Amino acid sequence: MVAFKSSLFFLASTIVSTNALPTPYSARSLQARRPAVGQSITLSKTINNVATGTFTTTGGPVTFTMAGKPLGGGSAGDVFPVNCGSNAACTALGPVVLKFYTDTSQVADEQQHLAKIGELKAVSTGAGDKLTLMKGFTGKKLDETDAYLALTDKVTDKTKLDIPAITKLVNDAATLAEKSGFDYLIQHQILHLDINGGNVLFTESGGKITTGQLIDWDKAAIIPAAQIAETKAEVTRQKINFNRFFETPATQKREADAEAARKAKAVTAKKAAPRPGAAAAAARPAARPATGPAAARPVVAPRPGAQPAVPPPPAARLPTPPGQKN
Repeated sequence: MVAFKSSLFFLASTIVSTNALPTPYSARSLQARRPAVGQSITLSKTINNVATGTFTTTGGPVTFTMAGKPLGGGSAGDVFPVNCGSNAACTALGPVVLKFYTDTSQVADEQQHLAKIGELKAVSTGAGDKLTLMKGFTGKKLDETDAYLALTDKVTDKTKLDIPAITKLVNDAATLAEKSGFDYLIQHQILHLDINGGNVLFTESGGKITTGQLIDWDKAAIIPAAQIAETKAEVTRQKINFNRFFETPATQKREADAEAARKAKAVTAKKAAPRPGAAAAAARPAARPATGPAAARPVVAPRPGAQPAVPPPPAARLPTPPGQKN
C-alpha cells in the first residue's frame, strides 16, 4: 500500500510540475468559430526541439485549405483534414491534420507535447484563432473498425454475440495501445494521460487489429529519464479504459438472453395452461336422468296371486259391403 501511494504521489507531482492538470471549466477560454470547408489558412512552420519540448515559429509560412468536416474531437477541440494543394512547404510536411481549439487553455500544453515527440508541424501566431497543424495518421477508432463492427453492431440477434471473441479483440487492441504508450514513454520521455478508445487509431488486416497509434496530446506529462521505468505502470493502468468496448456487448447479450428466456417461459406457461372453457366444463353438474315416455321404465314384477292382465279382445270387424274389395 505504501508503494502504491508513493507511486500515485510521484505521478501527481510529475503532472503538476509539467502543468498537465486539467484547467477548471470556469477558467477556460473558449472559441466557437470553426474554419469553413475550402477556407485557405496560413500558419507558421515550427522548428522543434525534442530534447526540451520547445519550438520556434521560424520555419516559414505553410498554406493549405480546409478539406472537410471534423475527423474527430475531444474536450480541447476538433481535428480537420486539410489539402496542401500545390503548396510545397505544406506537402513537404507529409500527412498532416489541423486542430482547432474550442478550449484555448489547452493549446500551449499540447503544442509543447507535440514538439517533444516531433509531431508539431505549424501553428497560428498572433491574436487570431488558435490552430495547430500536426502529423496525421491513418486508422480508425476501435468501435469504427470492421473487425469490431462484425462482432457487435452487425449481429442483429444479440443473443448470438460472441463475447469471448469480442473480449479477445478488445484486449488485443488495448495491448497495442499500451505498446504505443510505452514507445512514446521510452523514446520521447512523455506519458500520455488519456489513453482511451477515442485517442487511439487502429489499423486492421484480415479481420484483426494490427497496429495502434496514440493521438491527442493535450493531456500528457514529460517524464524525467530516471523515472521512466516506474512510470510504465501508469501506461498499463490506463488499459482499463478499453473495458467499455466489451462491457457494452456483454450487457447487450445479458439483456437479450433475459428477454429470450422470458419469452420462452411465457410460451411454456401458455402451453401448460388449460384450454379456454375446459375448467367450466369440468365444473358443470352431471345431466339428470331422462323422464317421460321416451325414458326406459323399470319392469315391475306381478304381485303374488295376482291375475295376469288379459289383453282386450280385438275389435270386431264389420262385413265388407258387396262390390267393395277388402
